[in-house]
Amino acid sequence: MALRRSFALTAATTVATTVVLAGAAAGPAHAADFSAAARKAVAEALPGHTLRDSTQSTPVSPLAKSRTVRVATATFAGPGTVLTVARGVGALREAARAQLSPGSRIVATVQVRRPGAGTRDALVTSAADEWGPGLTSLLWTERRGVNYQIAARGPVRHQDLVRVAQALPKDGTTVSRDVRRLVASAKPPVPSDLDRPGSGDVSARGTGNRIVDGVDVATNDLSDEATLCNGCAYWSGNWAGMWQHLMYADGKLDYGAIDCQFGAQTASATASWQRSEGLAADGIAGPDTRGRADNYLNLFYETNVYYMGSVRQIRFGRIGGHYYLGGAKITYGYGGGTLAGC
Repeated sequence: MALRRSFALTAATTVATTVVLAGAAAGPAHAADFSAAARKAVAEALPGHTLRDSTQSTPVSPLAKSRTVRVATATFAGPGTVLTVARGVGALREAARAQLSPGSRIVATVQVRRPGAGTRDALVTSAADEWGPGLTSLLWTERRGVNYQIAARGPVRHQDLVRVAQALPKDGTTVSRDVRRLVASAKPPVPSDLDRPGSGDVSARGTGNRIVDGVDVATNDLSDEATLCNGCAYWSGNWAGMWQHLMYADGKLDYGAIDCQFGAQTASATASWQRSEGLAADGIAGPDTRGRADNYLNLFYETNVYYMGSVRQIRFGRIGGHYYLGGAKITYGYGGGTLAGC
């Protein structure tokens, strides 16, 4: 039950979602075998990392609302590091500097030798910012309509991610000519003023609209939201429930304790999380704490945001600049529909 809920997506963004358990078998070109292929590559390139979980989903294409894309992920845990290998197939922007979400921080351009695809240019991005460390990601386009991303939480070298990429087997996945045309004609994403400091529309950003919102990169989506604590103004609501899901993903809070109320148990879990991150352990999700937490948010193909927890991943929909979980909009109260279990 807990695993199924943690991978829930809003019906507005998903046609079908399936949790794939370790050991699923099929040909390497099929999504059902993606976790097995990724597991073999990670075992070869980064021994000591074990498969934690894997997913398949079909969100709406960011380039055409009438189309969906196939996204497969496999997440691994090792000493001090969490690693997610992901592949997206369909009408997706290529992994090129000009096509990344505004605000993406590119730290290196490297080359990846891929079986059957030759040498591909790849981008290394970092989510580290003024709030502290964050995810390091390697992104490349295998061919038009087939994109890969390897993201890591914890200390990792660029070379480690490249080794995993090169150890992945040959990918013979193809897409239709129409999809290739959509990818070839894709315009770069346009920066949005929603949720941006200095925006003239105060009601649409920060705490003004009492909705967890964000655009462009995901790693600044939580830092400007309302502070959460036991007894604070928004201690009860979906925003508090979202924070509880993050604590659950990092193993600080039991699934059964998620009730959308920031009480004493959630404050204790937050203090434990803060200590593990080297922050002042006051049990309050203030700006420093929220800013560190959103550095572990990973934007997949513009409409899916994953929180890469040290124990499990939580996947959110981000549509129209607003966050969703299991069909409920993440508002400060319950106006967007109550999160399941709350």
